[in-house]
Amino acid sequence: MKNRRRKSAPPARQITATAKALGARGDAVFEGPVYAPGVLPGEEAKLEVRGERGRLVELLSRSEDRVSPPCPVADVCGGCSVQHLEFEAYRSWKRNLAAEALSRAGIKAELAELVDASGEGRRRMTFHGFKVGVKTVFGLSERAGDRIVELTDCPVAVPAIRQNIEVLRELAAHAAPKKGRLDIAVAALDPGLDVDVRGAGELTLALREFIATTASKKGWARVYVDGEPVIEIAPPKVHFGDVPVVPPPGGFLQATEAGEAALAEVVMRSAEGAKRVVDLFAGSGAFALRLARKAHVLAVEGEGGPLQALKRAGERVPGLKPVDARVRDLALEPLSVKELEGTDLVVVDPPRSGAKAQMERLADSMVPTVCSISCNPATFARDAAILIEGGYKIDDPILPVDQFKWTGHVELAAVFRR
Repeated sequence: MKNRRRKSAPPARQITATAKALGARGDAVFEGPVYAPGVLPGEEAKLEVRGERGRLVELLSRSEDRVSPPCPVADVCGGCSVQHLEFEAYRSWKRNLAAEALSRAGIKAELAELVDASGEGRRRMTFHGFKVGVKTVFGLSERAGDRIVELTDCPVAVPAIRQNIEVLRELAAHAAPKKGRLDIAVAALDPGLDVDVRGAGELTLALREFIATTASKKGWARVYVDGEPVIEIAPPKVHFGDVPVVPPPGGFLQATEAGEAALAEVVMRSAEGAKRVVDLFAGSGAFALRLARKAHVLAVEGEGGPLQALKRAGERVPGLKPVDARVRDLALEPLSVKELEGTDLVVVDPPRSGAKAQMERLADSMVPTVCSISCNPATFARDAAILIEGGYKIDDPILPVDQFKWTGHVELAAVFRR
């Protein structure tokens, strides 16, 4: 067998150029194209360039829209990308990301004003730990890199997470393996943090004792390590409307409570008069359990854990209509036209890749109303075009929702009717 040589990185070169625009990820776009973080349109900069990636060496001019970032590691941390952009200019840029995606797909629809749904901050975060000798590096992933950026605070997180960053660092120091990266997913729930540790070295007695002591002292609700429950002081709950749910460890939640509320408002508006609803990519029931106050709901999700949480919650709360739950990979096996017969409303909230196969089935169906929600404007627009081709029309202005402040991530929600 011939030895395979590793591809060497392209040689670095230095250029001086003026940024033309701000890309979808918050990087400045230069001729070439070259993409470089930390630069704003109209600013001249000296860059070190490898391939299409540029690194800011020196800023030679400053835009009127430049501000001082509130976070000391904003220039390297992957959690945010445009803290250096003035807030109104930032809002305009983010709304325009949605408008451009819709335009590229040929979607001619009104786009509402951007909803600021950052609220009190993100209620779920995933931190990382890595041992370097006797030291443990703890923080978030570097922007466009593999390293971990050390954190002492995070201004985009809710206070309950920010107040626990240092003790989470201690947890990482106790749990991180000698080799490899540790992940700590944290959700701020009621009555305390839900902590899910993945990639630990060994669940030793010392680690168990540290977790038990820390959870009791800090009021954490639950701690899992690599799928094993270590301590549960109280079931960690999130409320979907007025329904309390205990989600699985590390389970998906909308990033902010305000973001979930804004999206749920669109969903509930679409459900007026509906008696039978299908909620696709339902998760633990953020929309399904709200909808069950009005209609019979079929909730479909690819993982069993979230659906079990949804089902348990639905069974324990009086006054809800029946909620059926079905585990199914909708990318491989979308609901058929026949399965959709008799449905008044379908809610679709897929991952970033969208729901192309399912939208094609919906376009062939007679379902009168579809509520489409997406965290990716490009796949939202692609899927919307499929529905429109199938005879649907957008009912109200498309709503852009910003729950990932200072990033290029924007949610879109719209109601389609026949």
